[in-house]
Amino acid sequence: MKTDMRVFALELDNDIKGIAQRKEYIESLIAKLPLPDFVVLPELALCSYMASKEIWQYADNCGVDTSAWTMQMAEKYHTYIGIGYLDKENGDYYNRYMIADGNQIFGVVTKSEGEAAAFKRGLFDNIIQTPVGNIGVAICYDAKRKHFYDNVKYEELAMILFPHGCPADPKKPTREQKMNDFFCGMYEETFGVPVVYVNSKGKLEYMAGRMGRMMQKAGFAMNGFSKIYATDGTTITCDVEEATGAGIEIVPRRRRKDIHFYGEDMIKGNWLFRQFILKPDTKAGIKIYEETR
Repeated sequence: MKTDMRVFALELDNDIKGIAQRKEYIESLIAKLPLPDFVVLPELALCSYMASKEIWQYADNCGVDTSAWTMQMAEKYHTYIGIGYLDKENGDYYNRYMIADGNQIFGVVTKSEGEAAAFKRGLFDNIIQTPVGNIGVAICYDAKRKHFYDNVKYEELAMILFPHGCPADPKKPTREQKMNDFFCGMYEETFGVPVVYVNSKGKLEYMAGRMGRMMQKAGFAMNGFSKIYATDGTTITCDVEEATGAGIEIVPRRRRKDIHFYGEDMIKGNWLFRQFILKPDTKAGIKIYEETR
């Protein structure tokens, strides 16, 4: 089955706060898009990306409000919508992403390796079934981890979404773009389907741990660089500065090759950093989360 779709990634201003304010802001952008078939929003789009318990005040209750609003927007603008949000369920906070149209919610994906001090972590699923086929969704860091690949490598996929709230050094834009091109391009080549990378723009707020302090000191921010990776795609231009658009052909396909991982990581990276900063930070963050939620 082949489907032609007009897909738009919206690079949101993360500095806008408040659920009501962000709903108004997001709708103002969607309303200006030329005939969208699928609008892809970033990680935690509905509440803005925050990596501390300050975000808890914006939590939805089992996705009830997010579902209703997203379906309303999808029906109003005749489009699919993928949206990130914070959810509270059974006393825990989850970093989640849903895909909807005007009639239903097709599914929800939860970030497995969410920021330890703010979100409940686990080994969660990554596939949402839609009328155009299975869509693989990995939220931010999960996109570079073997858990996501293991969840999708034997499945037929129609599209892959990588919604991010990813901070990086704004003084090194080429490095960030090369990193994105590598892992997104690898998934596009491996599955032969479009890959949508969407990130927010804005300042990096407080993040617990040594890694957070290092990023703050270095002046990290969310720099955008949203991009739709589709070999046969055609660029759609519009007057919405935040939008990246492409006309793409959706054909569900199975994996054509394998992806090499360094242990659990797609990016080789710095072993010492992972062992002596990231792991202790994660352990301490889990403790903070369990003691304060």
